[in-house]
Amino acid sequence: MRALRLASVAVTAAVLLGGLAACGDGKADTKSSEDPAAGKASGFEPKAALAASAVVMEKAANGNVELALPDNTMTGTAQWKQRTDIDVAGKGKASTKTRVVGDDIFLGGGPDVTAALAGKHWAKVTPQDPGVGPMAGMFLTVTQLSNPVLQLTVAAQAGKPTKVGAEAVGGVQTTHYRAVEDVAKLTEAMTALGSDQRAAVQQTLAAGGNTMTVDFWINGTQELVQLKGYSNKNGEQQAVTVKYSGLGTAAKIEAPAFGDVGKSSDFSRLFGG
Repeated sequence: MRALRLASVAVTAAVLLGGLAACGDGKADTKSSEDPAAGKASGFEPKAALAASAVVMEKAANGNVELALPDNTMTGTAQWKQRTDIDVAGKGKASTKTRVVGDDIFLGGGPDVTAALAGKHWAKVTPQDPGVGPMAGMFLTVTQLSNPVLQLTVAAQAGKPTKVGAEAVGGVQTTHYRAVEDVAKLTEAMTALGSDQRAAVQQTLAAGGNTMTVDFWINGTQELVQLKGYSNKNGEQQAVTVKYSGLGTAAKIEAPAFGDVGKSSDFSRLFGG
């Protein structure tokens, strides 16, 4: 039987909020906690502030995302209710398109990809594919790391969060927090994934070491505006940054039509597989 799913994780975060608000050095700063720009949770101990944001993001359930990867920027939508789905595309006609729906990973692209797939627009791949397995594993991992409820809750429960300070992100006033997370505990929380896919994520993350640093920027209504994660082995230059907007307004993400999915082997040949 699988462990608790993400909806239950957010409930745990709500419990944390009640239990941790008075932790740390004892008392919240009343003035800062009433400051609309800083947010009500800004006076809380860091774990409680992250837990408060987890509750807000769980309620939103979806939104627009911008992913800044080490070698690419992708935009699209994500949803994180019970499982994590994402639908993003890079810039330009030749850029890779990625759609992850639960355990299923679909990769697409520009005209070259469509031609290789005999007119179809997507190929279903897995981390075990001999040609594009590492790419599939990377996108599956990035999808999971983009789940704000997962990241905030793990940081609040098992991480070592600290408050960095007030910062503006895209003109929005936020409070910046930083947490060091154990990779094993992070992957254990990915309970909506099957064991094989969770193992693939574990393998991808473990290549960067046993821990990772995650930064959170939370606005005045406890919405997560931005997060940035990187392994403590590879460093910040290999960070993945996720910006969130349009919370609660994204369309449902669904798998491509069966007839529009080609062979993964044809897709692999484009990358020398």
